[in-house]
Amino acid sequence: MRRGSQGFDQTPPFRKPDDPADRRSKIPPTGFREYWYPALPAKDVKKDKPEVLRMLGTDVVFFRDTNDEIQALLDWCPHRSVYLSMGRCYFSGFVTCPYHGATFDGDGNCVAFLTEGPESKMVGAPGMKARKFPTATIKGMVFVWMGDGEPVDPQEDIPPEMFEDHNIHRPVFTMFDCNWVLVLENTMDAHNAFMVHRNAIRILKSRLGGRPRTPLGYRVNLVNNKNVHYQPGRGKSSVEKYYYDEEGNIPYQMYYPGVDGVWPQSRWRLMWTWIFDRKARKTGQAPGRVRPPQADESGVNEWNGTRLPGMSRTGGNNAYFRSTRWAVPVEDNLTRMVYLNVERYSKRPNTFRRMWSSVTWPYRNWELNFNFRNQDYDAEKYVQYDFPEYLSSTDSVVVAMRRLFSEHNRDVIRRREREEELPEILNETLAEQMVREGDVRVAETAEAFDVDKLQEELLRRV
Repeated sequence: MRRGSQGFDQTPPFRKPDDPADRRSKIPPTGFREYWYPALPAKDVKKDKPEVLRMLGTDVVFFRDTNDEIQALLDWCPHRSVYLSMGRCYFSGFVTCPYHGATFDGDGNCVAFLTEGPESKMVGAPGMKARKFPTATIKGMVFVWMGDGEPVDPQEDIPPEMFEDHNIHRPVFTMFDCNWVLVLENTMDAHNAFMVHRNAIRILKSRLGGRPRTPLGYRVNLVNNKNVHYQPGRGKSSVEKYYYDEEGNIPYQMYYPGVDGVWPQSRWRLMWTWIFDRKARKTGQAPGRVRPPQADESGVNEWNGTRLPGMSRTGGNNAYFRSTRWAVPVEDNLTRMVYLNVERYSKRPNTFRRMWSSVTWPYRNWELNFNFRNQDYDAEKYVQYDFPEYLSSTDSVVVAMRRLFSEHNRDVIRRREREEELPEILNETLAEQMVREGDVRVAETAEAFDVDKLQEELLRRV
């Protein structure tokens, strides 16, 4: 009872800040609706029984229509509001309500009302139409359009590798007891690797703890109002090299005068990290740092980093693998994590490669999506989101994400178009001011950094 009725390690209730000048107050707890979202594997939807999934606070029922295509309706019978998912598909291609036998087709039309007989006037009645959600089945994964407006082309919202030939797709699902915003803000957190992830298998290979420590924030791109991306050390700034010496090395242990101690406290990780540092130098990759994702021919990549409506895109440094961590809101305090793991091939992989991929996948999946990612979950679930924050310069990515979510989501854009509203322009928020001033404080004490240039580079729009 150390936290009263709340379990000691239970997620605190999610609440938005009340201050309208705080961009966090403008982000909906159950996500943006005018987008496509991943739902479930097509193989999970059988012919004789509907499946239900709560998405964005809405219960959706899935079943196969007369063409064996998966359709989605609001899990609600318009007659007496019973769950359609509790019924069955007695007739192939239709779902039947368990209360009075109202039967619906894939478009939500009532085609039979079993308890009133064949001549029931409920059939075809305007008020007896169930709400339909458009669906698209791509590479065995069912995606759902959750909005009220006209759906956009699925390729606008679904990662491009899902439409490529020869790829091997391996979706993974898990549940996080926290809000989707917390998941996204933590996933692209630019400086928690040497704390939260210091004992993850992936980080134990790195002498620097994954990302070099630095008191300066990463330079951020807001790309075409669709995603936020940063490219560490890619010519935008030298923020990652803050502690580097003239030979390009960074100390493993650093002294912290406030506690009269060093971090990390021991050097046992160095027993093997030299092997991976040597390999990184051989391939031209800086020690302890992943290679930045490559841009497209125009120099812009809309699919790297954090993208609307709730994706975090990783693995861009690997030509053969792309991972999308898609946070799908379920409830205020519950998120379904859908990992779209794609192995990319320009031609059909041979038998040996397919076998090797299958044999090694369980370990690779555990290392990336569970051993590493669940350490993020152990941190993000305890955030008390409505409390005030005092941000560091290194929170630049988080601040840029909040701007993307609050100002550039399709829900807001479509509402403006319908109501002919002008975009709401917020002055610099307190969070943005703290990040900017953090850069200034660091730059003033370091001759290698130009204050004005840092100010200009903090957030770039493409």
